Formats: sequence, C-alpha cells, structure tokens
Amino acid sequence: MCTSPSAKERTVSAYQRVIIIGAGYAGVMAANRLAGSKSLAGQVQVTVVNPQAEFIERIRLHEVAAGSRESAAVPMASLLNPAAAVVVGTAARIDPHARLVQFADGRDPLAYDRLVYAVGSASATAEAGPEGYGVQSAKEAARLRSRLEQLEAGAVVTVVGGGLTGIETAAEIAERHPRLRVRLVSEGGIGADLSTSGRRELQRTLRALGVELLENTKVENSDRSQLTTSSGARLESDCTVWTAGFSTPDLARVSGLPTDPDGRLLVDETLSVPEFPEIFGAGDAVRPPDSVAAHLRMACAVAMPMGAHAADNIIARLEQHAPQAFSSGFMARCISLGRTAGLIQFVHADDRPRPLAIGRRSGAFVKEQVCRLALRWMRDELRRSGSYSWPKGPRAAQSQLAEAR
Repeated sequence: MCTSPSAKERTVSAYQRVIIIGAGYAGVMAANRLAGSKSLAGQVQVTVVNPQAEFIERIRLHEVAAGSRESAAVPMASLLNPAAAVVVGTAARIDPHARLVQFADGRDPLAYDRLVYAVGSASATAEAGPEGYGVQSAKEAARLRSRLEQLEAGAVVTVVGGGLTGIETAAEIAERHPRLRVRLVSEGGIGADLSTSGRRELQRTLRALGVELLENTKVENSDRSQLTTSSGARLESDCTVWTAGFSTPDLARVSGLPTDPDGRLLVDETLSVPEFPEIFGAGDAVRPPDSVAAHLRMACAVAMPMGAHAADNIIARLEQHAPQAFSSGFMARCISLGRTAGLIQFVHADDRPRPLAIGRRSGAFVKEQVCRLALRWMRDELRRSGSYSWPKGPRAAQSQLAEAR
C-alpha cells in the first residue's frame, strides 16, 4: 500500500543542519557537494567537524615519513567550499535519538538534521607494541621520520605488511635512506594480486632499491628490537613500521550505532543507516553490504565516490526523491616506488588485474598525476557542485555493456 508523505516530509526545512564528521577525502567531497548544491541554496548549513584545521593528503604520508616531502598538510580553505563551516574538535559520541554530536573536550554539542560519518581509519600499530611506527597520520609520519634520521648506517628497518601502503613505504625509505637496510615482510605474496608482469616489475624495482622481500611470513609479535614470526624465526629490527591491518575510531560503537567486528559503521546500499536514515556513512570507517562493496578496498579512490554519493542521497531525500544504491568500480592501482619509479596496474571494475601494467619512470609520472588529481577533483567540486564522477561498479558496468551491445 502506498502512502503519501506528510506535510513535514514534503517540505524541506528552511535550515537543514548537515554535520560531516571527518575532513578526509570522503568528508571534503561530501561537504563540497552539499554546500555548493544549487537546488539546496539557502536551505542547508554544512558543518565539518575535524580534529585538525588542515586537510591531510594521506596518500603522501609515506613520502613525509621517509623525508621525501616536507608535509602532507593542505590548507582547508583551499579545498573546502567557503559556505561550509569548520569546527576543529574531536567528536566523542553521536546521540542518534536526540540528533546531537558531543565533543571530547566537553563543549556544547552540535545539533543536526542529517549527518555524514566519515571518520576514516588508522594504522593497527598496537600490534607492533609501543616501539612500533605507522604512516597513517601526520603525527605517525613525523615520528617515523625523526626515527629514521636518528638511525646509524646499516640499521634495519622492517616494514610489516605487503599491501600497497607497505610497498610504498618500503620503497620510499629505501630510496631516501640508502644507508639503511630495508626489509618488507608480507603474510602473503608481495604483489600477489597484480598481473604477472605487474608483480615481476614491482619486485624487480623493490630489489633494485635494495629492499629485502620476505613473503609468506607472518609476524606474531614484536618487542623493542626483535620480531618473531609464526615459524619461530627471530628478526632483528632497529625500527619496525606496521602497515598490516587497520583500526577505526570507536565513535560509531560508543554511540550505539550498528558496527561490524572491526568497528566500521554498517550502512545499507544507499550508504545510510537503516535504523537512523538521516545518518549516512562514507570512507574507510564504513561497511556497506557486499552486494555493492564486496570488491572495494580502502582507498581515496573509494572514499571520494562514497562521499559524493552520500551527499547526492541527502540531496535526493531533501527533495523527496528515492535514494540510489551506491556503485563504484576501479580502473587501476597506482603504486609509488620512490620518486623515480612507480607501477600502474590496470584492473577490471571489480579490481581484478588486467594483463597491462606500466612501470618505471612512466609509472612514477602517472602516479604523481593521480595524486594531484585527487586534490583537483575536490577543488573542482568546490567550484561546481556535482562535477565529480567516477567509474561504476562491476554490476553496473556489466549492465551498461549489455545495453551497448
């Protein structure tokens, strides 16, 4: 049975308060899309809540840690629509019933009508012990950089985790600090999810940089100067960088919102929380259903589409339109291997590798352009809301191909 919307549902409030928690790739994209929406002009006040006043280019943090780049901070004013307010602070709890965001420092809470949860993720450095290092925040990168500068020639730097972050970090450190011995330890094969040519080029470049590769090796525990593997082997390490695994803020959990075992906010195909449809999620700290996200990995290439889509669905609901299911796919994996080499692995929409991969200087050039494009896309969205678009997911891509035939 169909029912007509109530008068309250049919009329958009003259002042809809939208709070976005987090100013990473997902949060900034969502804020720009909403604050610049012409259809909602004068009807929405967007407020971004973030622990710091600057945007951090997380895809550059391994460069900062190695000393190749001075900073990954970008002035927020250069990326964020000026119509959006910025509140510097840490959200401690969301009250979904009262629709309030409470702060860690006890300041007055902020009320919202709609909310975008985009708090991001962090390294699982706890597994490396108090002496372990990470590269997932500006603070972590600065701490690692200081440690690398203190190490004497011949000191061993062990990077734990053979994913993209670990690969990029090991390569950057090896190139920037040739006096150090750099070891990359992976529980599986390094580059195992690349094409044959891509993996060959990746490992060739890493070895040329002097990186020791330990594949199919799981680190069970670590202390100040030693790692123990699952086989019982002991590895000496003067500096251990932990890139395996991730952690997310416990904000959703302590707020009584639905989460998965890793603490990520559970959302439906439209990126909203079914029990609280005014709350949307985007980025690393969110878990959509496998029906739309089984192929997705944590990356800015996923966070920005999620932020844009969450904004689109908020706009749709305010205009009394049905929210749409999220769809996002991939075109390539872009890996930096120091400042003079890189690897571009072309992939299918579901992230399966295609045969083609580009390496060496050409790979480095393309990777750098992609990093710059991430900022450009956010700035373009600032100037023209709705300008950002992205490749659709495998189901949508297959449907479009069938229609074209």
